[in-house]
This record gives sequence, C-alpha cells and structure tokens, in this order.
Amino acid sequence: MRNLNWWRNFIEKIPEKCGVYLFKNNGKFIYIGKAKNLKKRLLDHLRAAKNDIKELQIFVQSESLEYILTDNEFEALVLERELINHYKPKFNVVFKHGSGYPMLVITKEPFPTVKIVRTFEEKGEYFGPFFTVNQAKRVKKLLHQIFKLRTCDVMSSKICMDYHLGLCSAPCEGKISQKDYLLAVESAKAFLSGEVGKVLPTLYGKIEEYAKRLEFERCVFLKEQIIALENLAKGQKVLNLPFAEADLWVQKGKKVTIYLVRAKGLVGKQDFEIPPAYDGSFETWLLAYYSVNFVPERIFLEGEIKDPNLLRRFLEKKRGKGVDLEKGIPSPLRRLVEINTKSGEEAKKLFREVLNLPYPHRIEGFDISHFNGEFVVGSCVVWEDGYMKKKCYRKYRVKSFEGIDDYRAIQEVLSRRANRIKKGQYPKPDLWLIDGGRGQLQTALEVKKRFNLRVFVCALAKREEILYTEDGREIRVKEYPPLYRVFGLIRDEAHRYALGYNRRLRELKIFGKLPERDRKILERNFENLYEVLNAKGETLKRLGLNPALKREIRKIYGD
Repeated sequence: MRNLNWWRNFIEKIPEKCGVYLFKNNGKFIYIGKAKNLKKRLLDHLRAAKNDIKELQIFVQSESLEYILTDNEFEALVLERELINHYKPKFNVVFKHGSGYPMLVITKEPFPTVKIVRTFEEKGEYFGPFFTVNQAKRVKKLLHQIFKLRTCDVMSSKICMDYHLGLCSAPCEGKISQKDYLLAVESAKAFLSGEVGKVLPTLYGKIEEYAKRLEFERCVFLKEQIIALENLAKGQKVLNLPFAEADLWVQKGKKVTIYLVRAKGLVGKQDFEIPPAYDGSFETWLLAYYSVNFVPERIFLEGEIKDPNLLRRFLEKKRGKGVDLEKGIPSPLRRLVEINTKSGEEAKKLFREVLNLPYPHRIEGFDISHFNGEFVVGSCVVWEDGYMKKKCYRKYRVKSFEGIDDYRAIQEVLSRRANRIKKGQYPKPDLWLIDGGRGQLQTALEVKKRFNLRVFVCALAKREEILYTEDGREIRVKEYPPLYRVFGLIRDEAHRYALGYNRRLRELKIFGKLPERDRKILERNFENLYEVLNAKGETLKRLGLNPALKREIRKIYGD
C-alpha cells in the first residue's frame, strides 16, 4: 500500500492543465474525476484524505493514477461522464450509468408498449422521472388497465393471459386494429403528459362512430379512457403553471431540493445531500444528476453556479436540443419554496424553546411490527438536517424470542443498533425517537445506559400525540406544528417501514404456497395482498383465481 507521502510526490509531477484523472488498482477503476487544474484538484483530494474516510480510501485502495489531458473543461466533463458510465468506478457512487431515476418510455414500434427504464437507449417518448420504482410500476399498471397497451416487451406471436385479465388489447392476434391501437397509445401519452385536450375530441368522435355501428364493447373501452383523462384534466386546475415542463433546483449549503413540474403541474419534490466527493459543488451535482436523468426544456436554479455556459453546453448535448437555463425561483413557485424553508427555521427555534435542545443533526426513529406474535420485526429510519435519509434505513428481524412483547423487541433492536454505533459502524445520533409511550421510553433508556450512549431519548405516542422525553416532560407536539412535522414524520416513517417489512414477510410465506400461475396473476393485478383481501369474489373469479384464496391469506395476512 502506498502512503500519502508517495502520492504527494507523484501528484507534484502532474501538469497544471485541464483533464480527467483515473485512480486504478489491477486494471479496475476506483475513482474518476475531472479538473480544470489536475495538479491542484488532486492535491485537494490529498488534503481531504486527512479528515475524510472516503477520500482516504480512494488512495488506500488505488495502486496507480493516470490522467488524460483535454483542450478545455467541457471536453473533460464529457469524457469524465463517459468513462464513469462505462467503467462504473467503486467510489463514483452517485448517478452511474443505469442508476438514474425510473422513467416510463412508450416505445417507437408499429404497436408500441410502455416500459420502465433507467437509461435512454430505448427509442420512444419518455415520461418522468419517478422518484420511486413503485410509483413508476403503479402508473405503468394503470396504463395497461385503462389503455390496454400490450404487456410484452417483445411483440408476442400469440395471445397471452394478460388479454383475458383485461391488461392488453391483443394486437398480436388482431383483436384491435393498428389505427385503434395507436389512438390508445396517443391517449396514454396524453395521460402521462397532461395534454388531454389534444386527444379528447378524437376519442369522442370515435365513440360516436362505434355507437352508430353498434360496437358497444369498443364504446365502453373508449369511455374508460375518456373518464381517466377528464379526471386528470380536473386535477390540473389545482396548479396551472405558465410553463409545461421544468425542474426547479434550490440549494442550501450541501442540501439541494428539486421540484418537478410536468404538464403545468407540480408532480414531485425530492431532497438530496451533495456527497463529499463533489466538494459541496452544486454545479458538479447537477452535471452528475443530468448525466443519467431526464433533461427538461426549462431548468430554474437557485444556487451558486460558477460556469453556467459549461452547464448549458452539457445539458444541450445530453438533451439533443436547446435548454432554457434560468437563474432564480419562478414567481408561481416562490411561495411553495418559502413555506418549506420557513418551516425549518421555526423548528430550530422550537427545539431550543420547548425542548431546551440544540437543533439535532441526526435523529433515528424506531418502531416494532408483528402479526399476532409472528413475523416480529423492527425498523430504524434516519432523519438528518431536515431530510429523511432513506439509504440509511435499516430493518431488523427480531431473533431473541417469539410472541408478543414490544418491550423485548424494542430492547433487542436498540441494543443491536447501539452496539454498531459504539463500534463506529454508524454515526452517533443526537436523538432517538421511539414509536410508543412511557414503557417504550423506559426500555430505550435502559439500552442507552447499558451502552453508555450520549443520545437524547424520547417517545411519541400515536393517539394522544404526546412526546415523552427522558427528562420527564410530556409535550403535546400538535400544539407546535413545526415540531410535530419533524417528530410526526419520523414516527410515521418508522411505522411505515416496519409494517412494510412485516407485510413483505407474510407475502413471501403466502407466495411460497401458491402455484406460479396464481402468483403471477396476483402480482400483475394487485399492489399487495391487502388489496386481494378487499377484492370481491367475482373479481377473483374473473381473473381465474379461487375466491377461497382469501381465507388462506387471512390466516397469515389478517384483515
């Protein structure tokens, strides 16, 4: 292993020119970066290695350092992204090729279909992004249910079960003409883009045409599409923005937030933390994000950008056409951003005044879930500087006992967590929040004392919404909305995560007993087994399932 002095001597010989640098070990790429001044940037890496574990590991795990000179910074940027996408270096952890957010693409084929993708290699029209794959799956499923787009990735030569399940119009066997199928495709695009007015008149005209020919089954098919599109149009009145497609980015230190505008409406918001490898650079973050994600026609930036021309050139190259890059927050969204910012400032004040605590950097939330004493699990969710850090969430299968005992369960989960914190495997939190009351709080305090952890402990009861603190106070947090938004969010997220894990274990047990055919039908038509329990017997029969299946599910899944 080469020491840092060896690396310093090596870097001192590197020219102060623009280019890309590559850390390698036995032919494998460890880290790839770009720089306007290679020598200066690599010396910055070396200085950071004294305090940053990740920076140090780049040097520790590398045996060689190569560099490629370029004529300008734009060439370096393009080359860096291409090399990262191709080689997927270990320490370029954010936004490697194929790691972008899910998109839906309606393919460019004689009979198009809809796919969930993370790259832009498929020819077709893209919609999104979606911040979770489950959200993308739900929308895809809806498109099949309403518009009957084929479900096969490659056009089948014979009819399949999805036609009988009402998810596909079976163009493979001529059950629908190409003209009618392409109208359904245009309707699906209107549904995704919000441009409802473009297709509704055509659909109404088609209904009249089919009614005259007494083709009432086709009329029903189109009527379902019209209802879905009209409902969408009604919802759009909530926020009718003066631009159809845009991303708004707001930077606050190392935190950035993106607001997604699609079809003149706000459709999503996501918070990020700029990783240490980016040196807190908002510009570097944007370049990495858009290298693997969709580039809209307009991007608003509230943050520090050193070279907007470089960013614009990169975005236009990625998009294949012009991008309108604008500074500041557009007035229609300013109020929304102010509300989000103001809430954080009020919470900081109330932590001091009500809890007599400094504003915490990191909070860990815990909950226990079980089903009649079976599948006992725990969850740990992490809140850091105002944001939920989902990549830090952990789930626990309780191993020390079987049956119903929430106190023993929370003791085991917290003990396992505390043990790892003491070993330095997880950062030390400022506060632990337990879902529960005085009993759960007392159990957590016993774990805190046993492991000698310096962490403030409190519990939030569900019904009364009373926060029980380790110093004996009982605070009705609903009387302090900014505080409740913090504690309520963490408590509810811990509950959701634990319950989701518990349900997943039950589903796995049920799926293990089902024939493959039944399992596939359930996965295609229901989000989870809870939906199956609420389905009518006639619905299950129509799908080819025995209604008695509900009794089997209740034994394990419950009502």
